[in-house]
Amino acid sequence: MSAESKNRYLDVLQIFRGIAALMVVIHHAIGSLHYYHNLDYALLNFLGKFGKLGVDFFFVLSGFIISYSAYYKYNEPDSFKNYLQNRIIRVYVPYLPIGILMYVLYAFLPGFSNGNREISLVTSLTLFPKGNPALSVAWTLTFELGFYLLFSISYYSKKIWNTFAVMWTVLILLFNYSKLDNSLILQYHVFRVFFSTYNIEFLIGYVLSLIIIHKIKISLNQKILGLFTLLLLYFGPIFFSIEIPEFYFNFSFALTVFYLLYLVITSFSKKIPKTALMMYVGNASFSVYLIHNPLQMMILRLYPKINSVPNLITSLILVLFLSSLFGYLYYLIFEKKYMEFVKSKLKKK
Repeated sequence: MSAESKNRYLDVLQIFRGIAALMVVIHHAIGSLHYYHNLDYALLNFLGKFGKLGVDFFFVLSGFIISYSAYYKYNEPDSFKNYLQNRIIRVYVPYLPIGILMYVLYAFLPGFSNGNREISLVTSLTLFPKGNPALSVAWTLTFELGFYLLFSISYYSKKIWNTFAVMWTVLILLFNYSKLDNSLILQYHVFRVFFSTYNIEFLIGYVLSLIIIHKIKISLNQKILGLFTLLLLYFGPIFFSIEIPEFYFNFSFALTVFYLLYLVITSFSKKIPKTALMMYVGNASFSVYLIHNPLQMMILRLYPKINSVPNLITSLILVLFLSSLFGYLYYLIFEKKYMEFVKSKLKKK
């Protein structure tokens, strides 16, 4: 695959990151509309549930991007050190300002939160799984960091990492769908994260990276079979009245993302202008994700009483617009300027 082709589909992945971030914004905004405006519509509830799947979208994307990028950096000097350093900077530099701010805010204004939850200082400052972080969405960063750390095994040996990935998947299934789901070990946050089914989504992204790296072609018949399988996963349980596990639809959606990403990466050839609106949102998607929840909560708390559909649509557009705008400004400061500053200081050492 040429460098130009890689840039094209990597641009598309940025668009997908933006879409995933906005899905999560919608999810939390609809929660606030329920809480502050007592709105309860079937379509609104559906959009809220669908928006939550933006997290699953992020996890599959992260698994793919990290794995794919690493393949071309394994043989670089200090590749392991650079990998860990870049991952830590990438997460903590944008996270810590808003994470610390939210912890201080809840410490002095506990009523600012919509819900009652105990907040862990350790998790809020380090993202180590020991409780609830002050920034509610930061629970996903604990999973991200966990995957980054475990994936670093591949820098030592890809064979050992592949074996570990298979064993990890088996353990996740055992600790969720067997008698081990009541194991005492799951009382500890760190093991609940390690054995969570969410980790399978990162591994789905990793499998996709192997398919793309090794240029494995999927025939038209296989694509049709894949689409049929996805439809069966979604509608089969309803048609056959089958009781499904809690994570079932998350997993089905993750496979849909896998299928979509494969089609886009292997078929998309259009160059996306850097000035396209969704490219801005995609580039700032992490910052949008970090700051959107307290922002949308304040917007909808102060928003006049919603009593019509046009007013409801206007409120959601306002939340999406301001989350994207302030997310991009936050991105310019902490993801670009300050992150470059930290990297330059580390290089001098």
